[in-house]
Amino acid sequence: MNNKIDEVLDLTREISQQDNEEEIDFSITEFGEQLLSTEDIEFLWTARSASTSVKAASTNIKSFNDQKIASNVNENGSIRLGDEVFVYSKSYNWKVHELRNFIKWVIEKSSNNDELIDSLLAILGPTFVPKLKGLDAVSTTRNLNPEMIRDTFLYKEWKEKADLKSININNKTAPNWAKDLKHNERKK
Repeated sequence: MNNKIDEVLDLTREISQQDNEEEIDFSITEFGEQLLSTEDIEFLWTARSASTSVKAASTNIKSFNDQKIASNVNENGSIRLGDEVFVYSKSYNWKVHELRNFIKWVIEKSSNNDELIDSLLAILGPTFVPKLKGLDAVSTTRNLNPEMIRDTFLYKEWKEKADLKSININNKTAPNWAKDLKHNERKK
């Protein structure tokens, strides 16, 4: 795989120097040509694994650099480098102390159903999507068909590009059908 990592790095270097980000020219290296022309799933898988290793290493390098820059900026003040200005701020996430009490407060402080709905819309935001397992559980406890409830309130917005998912068969939660497949065997 080391050879593939070298090829991925060479292709990455060449692609990073291309001006037009919308149209990536993979044919700029021999390895890129192979990617474009192959239908060999194992070759693609090996190239994907090498790319994943390169991406992980690159992410680790960037994270290390970000920490070093943050430390420097924290000690010495903001700095502009090229078209970027680096400032130091410690990041945080908001957490709810007691979710049950928060929900109870929202409900009790609403004077009527319309105000409660407006409050919930403001808190949940326009992109809120309920947790599907939670919605299914609530549906089941109300003796309603979870699929029907999903279809009533939710819809799928299909992406233009397909997402490739992977299942680690060593994971305890991996489905049995995936564990039963042999190398290069397809699910029927």
